[in-house]
Amino acid sequence: MNSATISTKGQLVIPHRFRKALHLKAGDKVSFSLDGEKLTLQRDEPKRARLVERQGRKVLVAPPGAPPMTPERVRSLLADFP
Repeated sequence: MNSATISTKGQLVIPHRFRKALHLKAGDKVSFSLDGEKLTLQRDEPKRARLVERQGRKVLVAPPGAPPMTPERVRSLLADFP
């Protein structure tokens, strides 16, 4: 079991082997849950746009809170789809 010390600001460093196992990097978002005395950390999956079919046409649907859909952003998002 690894341990860490909480700083005066309430911060702690996640040990490298755990960051590596979860593919965490600076700026990534994580969620915490508490079950009795047990604290669990989980990597947040980024909300992604979805490609859906409406009236026979493919439509890109952005998740709530996504940045505005510009032509450049649409091209970038479509590059992720086969």
